[in-house]
Amino acid sequence: MKKHKYPEANRRARFKKRNLGYLPLFDNPYPLYDVRSVDMHHINGMICIPLPHRTHMIVKGRNREKHKESCQEWIQKLFLLDLEVLFRP
Repeated sequence: MKKHKYPEANRRARFKKRNLGYLPLFDNPYPLYDVRSVDMHHINGMICIPLPHRTHMIVKGRNREKHKESCQEWIQKLFLLDLEVLFRP
């Protein structure tokens, strides 16, 4: 988890991540990149997918739905995965 300059931001970041698991759907396909340049995007409470940091942060802020839609579009472009079909019950 990124360490913020202010303790309050650290507390909020930990609070957001407290219930999220970490089960990568596949290994990091960007081995030549620095580890910090790849973020893991949670597609649900447990499963995550590696995305380049700049791609993952295109939509940031409080609007979770726009962030989720943007990341899903990039996952479809980069990995040719349709998450709605993949995780349909």
